[in-house]
Formats: sequence, C-alpha cells, structure tokens
Amino acid sequence: MIEAKRNKIKNSLRITKERRKTQDVIILKLKIDNDKLNNNTIKALNTIFLEAKWLYNYVINKEFNNDIFNIDSKIKNVNVYVKDHYETRELKYLSSQMKEEIINRGIDNIRGLHKLKEKGFKIGKLKFKSFITSIPLNQYTITYKIINNNYIKIQNIKQLLKVNGLDNLECYYEPANALLINNNNNYYINITAYKNKYILEKPVNNQKIISFDLGIKNQLTCSNGSILNYNIPKSKKEIRLQRSLSRKAKYAEGSKNKLSKKQSRNYYKTKNRLNREQAKTTDKRKDTINKIVHYLTSNYDIVITQNDNISGWRRLFGKKIESTGIGGIIDALKHKASTLILIDRFIPTTKECSKCHNKYDIKLDERIYQCHNCGFIIDRDYNSSLNMIYYGIIKLNELLKIKNKKLNSYFKKYNININVPMEHRELTPVEIIASGFEGLNISPYVKLSMVNEAGSLYALA
Repeated sequence: MIEAKRNKIKNSLRITKERRKTQDVIILKLKIDNDKLNNNTIKALNTIFLEAKWLYNYVINKEFNNDIFNIDSKIKNVNVYVKDHYETRELKYLSSQMKEEIINRGIDNIRGLHKLKEKGFKIGKLKFKSFITSIPLNQYTITYKIINNNYIKIQNIKQLLKVNGLDNLECYYEPANALLINNNNNYYINITAYKNKYILEKPVNNQKIISFDLGIKNQLTCSNGSILNYNIPKSKKEIRLQRSLSRKAKYAEGSKNKLSKKQSRNYYKTKNRLNREQAKTTDKRKDTINKIVHYLTSNYDIVITQNDNISGWRRLFGKKIESTGIGGIIDALKHKASTLILIDRFIPTTKECSKCHNKYDIKLDERIYQCHNCGFIIDRDYNSSLNMIYYGIIKLNELLKIKNKKLNSYFKKYNININVPMEHRELTPVEIIASGFEGLNISPYVKLSMVNEAGSLYALA
C-alpha cells in the first residue's frame, strides 16, 4: 500500500515536471485585507507565525535533536525556552505540510553551512530566531485554496481571507505553491502560478504597444508623448523618529550601564514606531507604482522598456531614487498579464536619433536632443522612448520566431494539425497603436503632463 502511494506521487511529480517545461511562471504578490479579519482569525494568524518560530528553534536545538534529518513532520508538541527553563507547547495551527516545510528550511540551512565549510569558510552555528516572517503553503487545494477569485482559504484557519489583487490571476494560469508573509502585522500571500507558453491570446498586429524611459527628472516618459512624475519623500514624523532613534543609540553606546548593550525599552518602542511609519511610506510608493503599472497593463498589451541599472543610479541619486522607487516598476511589470519586453541596457537609446538612427554623445544636463545629421530636435527622454519601440519590435520579432518554432514542435509532438496564422507571426512598426492618457487620474501623487506642455520642444526656439 505504501509502495503504491509512493509510485503514485512519483508519477504525479514526473507529469508535473514535464508540463512545467511548456509553461512560464509568474509570482502574484497579494495583500490580505486586514479590515475584513475577525478577532479569532487575527489571533490564529499571529499564533501560526509564533508556532513556526517555536518549531524552527526546536528543530535546530541540539539539546533535543541530535539527528535533525529524522524529525517527524507530524510532531504535535515542542519544547520552548522561557527565561531559564523549557516549557512544552502544543502546535495547534501549523498543518503537517507547513511543519515539513519549516523542518526542511532548517535542514537546508545546515546543508548550506556544510557546503561553506567544505569550501574553507569559517562558519558558526545556526542562531535561534526571534521571529519568523514567512510560512510556505506548499500544495494548492490542501494548504491553501482560491475561492471565487476574491477569497483564499488557508488550512486550519476557519475564516475565508479577503485578498486584493486576485483579478490578475487569469483563467489560464495554474496556481502552484504560495508563501504566507507577516510584515509589521500586515499579511500578504505570494502565489506562484504557471501559464502555457504557447497560448496566443490575440493576433500580434492587433495589440497595443507602449514604451517608456525611466529617469530622475521625469520618472516615466512614454512613447505616446506623456510624462508621469511622482515623488513620495519621507514624512516629517519619520524624519523626527529617525533622529530620536539615532540619539538613543548614541546615548546607549556612551553609557556605562551594563544593560545598555541590549538597548533601552524606549529605544525599541521608538524603533517599532519608526518601522510602522516607514511601512506607511513604503506602502504609498508601492501603491502608486502598482496603479501606474495597472493602468499600463490594462490599456496596453505589450510594454517595452530598457533594463536600466537602477542600483547603480542609487550611488549618484540616492534620495531621489528612494523617494520614487522607480526600480519597482519593472519588477511589478514582470508579474502582470501584459507582455514585457526588456531591451539590453547597453543599447544607446539616448545617443541615437529616433528619425535617422545617427548616434552622437549627449551630456546628462542636455535635455534636448538635436541630431547633427538630419537636424531633428526632440526631447531627450521622448527620443529614448521612441528608440525603445524600434529595438523592442526587433526583439519581439525574434522572440516570435522562436515561439513559433516551439509552437509547431509542440503541435507536432501531440499530433495537433494547426497552422499558426500569419497575423501571429510578425509584428510590423506600421501596426503600432498608441494613444495618450486622456482623462487619466492614476493617483493623487502622480502628475501628468505632455512633452509639448513641458516646453522641451520650444527650448531652442
């Protein structure tokens, strides 16, 4: 009976592995609506993360586990260190699969240390966790389940959890494993989903395309002539708390009190208040980025941009990059339904004329591009976004050729007699549909203007 069950699992894994070869993966980052949670559910969610900490610390504690590789995943009680002694605690909310994943996390950490030791690195031992912020939900329909594209059911939690953003999970996506996350008592769930590589939702030449150039002065300059600016700096309260925390840290370092090594209670109170304030600012930036990305992906089928080195920009423009978080736009686009085409960062889109494709060096403070070859005058960032359309289409056509080859081999493998229609095969620049952001009201933090309104084309007049 046990052998038959093992063979069934092996066969299922083999079929899934074969299917994954024909699929693309996305990760949906979703927020659980705290306002809809009742007191029992909030208590259950807090307890589930607490139990995960107890179990992980029990697993790596050599006093109880000389052989970490043989711990039973159905364990119901663990020993927890309280002040100067151990107490036995019951694991009420963690399911067997959750326990197994947390045990595997400890085992993986030990194996990682072992590999570092083999390479000659100096290593210590695993440290006990003060808290755990993520719990794996490994199996869809058992550890968690999506209900009516609005709610999620998590094993051992009675209430259905209202989740924002499930409408991004299209009908042709196949949910897999997920991760339950606790961030400052705000709960999130990251769902890994798969989609067939060979689904062609729409003829390519009927798709709407837009490109945009990321920048410091203007955050997004789009190929339809629109400029999106937004800036969400630190709040006055956050700056005040940072200064207060800095003074408390300096006072503790200079104090002769033995307890100062662990910092005072006021230090940790201020730190928690600062964390909450920083989370609010971060949420505002993320919300603004998500609204911009949602507008782009809901109105355009193909989005093109350059894979810029945003981390390198931080060394030169630290605060400006931090207050906008523009690097998150590309990350957010990767998880949305629209096709994202990233062109190489070393393609000189700023130096090249979008009309005659002549190249010349342009300084960072020169906001107007004036071609020495054809005399074309255009806004620097707008010129760059038009070049991205040009190079994006070249890359898209290359990807379509590769996709069509795989599509034909896929049909051949399963004896499906379908010819790929001509409109799916190649994209031509003439077919691009681009329109402005008429009547756009994305977010109160976003300011919309047009290239002409910005005065850039009249600067040399």
